[in-house]
Amino acid sequence: MKECSFLNGSYIPALTAYEYRGYLISAWARPEFTNGSTSVGIVCKRNRFGSIIQVQRIEGELFESEEQAEQHGLELCKEWIDKQRGRV
Repeated sequence: MKECSFLNGSYIPALTAYEYRGYLISAWARPEFTNGSTSVGIVCKRNRFGSIIQVQRIEGELFESEEQAEQHGLELCKEWIDKQRGRV
């Protein structure tokens, strides 16, 4: 299998999605030109027909490690969901 760079436009990384309070959340570490990665989180929800729709994309902070950035992205998603639920 050929190794591809995340910055290559033809490469889409596989992401793990988690269910959290009725939403699907996923996060990744976006490599930056500096020595680090920015946390990015995605919040999705199923519509009444079963399709998965992105409802929010959140960009966070710069971290030295990919693992820290990915974990932070998940936490950002959870915080956003909790704030939405608080409004109801």
